[in-house]
Amino acid sequence: MKPFFSQIQNASLRKELLRAIRNHWTHDSTAIEGNTLTLGDTDFVLSEGLTISGKPLSHHQEVYGHAKAIELVYALLKKPEIKQDDLFLLHQAVLSEHIADIYYPVGKWKIEPNFTFYIRDDKEMEHEFPHPAVVPALMDQWLGDANAWADQIKSPKDAIQSYANLHAKFVAVHPFVDGNGRMARLLANIPLLKNGYPPINIPSEERLTYLIAVSEITAPCGDVSLQGDIEQIVDANAVNRFAGLCERWWQPILELVDRTIQKDAKLRSQSFQND
Repeated sequence: MKPFFSQIQNASLRKELLRAIRNHWTHDSTAIEGNTLTLGDTDFVLSEGLTISGKPLSHHQEVYGHAKAIELVYALLKKPEIKQDDLFLLHQAVLSEHIADIYYPVGKWKIEPNFTFYIRDDKEMEHEFPHPAVVPALMDQWLGDANAWADQIKSPKDAIQSYANLHAKFVAVHPFVDGNGRMARLLANIPLLKNGYPPINIPSEERLTYLIAVSEITAPCGDVSLQGDIEQIVDANAVNRFAGLCERWWQPILELVDRTIQKDAKLRSQSFQND
């Protein structure tokens, strides 16, 4: 299947569609992590290269980094498969605002255990992600899944299941010291894009619903610090529920693409009539 944007012959429309998707994807993914730039701010910063008064410089850098990462994702579509080094380059773009040190590696797997806290039945619970020692093996499995999904998507339902599955497993492994959510929301879209579908974008307005869904994916599995089987660190029922949310969250981007295709068809029809 051809890329979704190749269906649009008008170069200006195609450019603006990709810009709109970049803006939504960048704004929502960074806002989920606490970035304070609005959608309008994001468009202005990326289009004009200027800063927004009163907003942290780091938030501008996060937006620039995410937009650069989207460009890298599109470039990866030309490769037959994605590899570990591709993930490292993408991570460097996502965390371009951070200064790496031995305990905060950028473009490398984490070297120290990491944890998260979540609320379950009004109690605060702690969850330990897989230990750094097992991350390389787990991510080899994840890459195998990602590359396999690129050849298995035959329908929109497959696309949604692919995204939910890869997203869930990535955040369950939590292979980096930081930026795992942004990386998951980028990387899980690669099989979709390779099969001609637009990306799934999680709206920042749904942040709480999303974070609860993510916690449910790993929480039932307990601490998984030394678990080396990626299938054992995610709850399959929670992944299916997450897929249902992803289907709903995908609709605005699908509608944006459809409107643009219809506009392109109208322009071509008008041009034909004028001839």
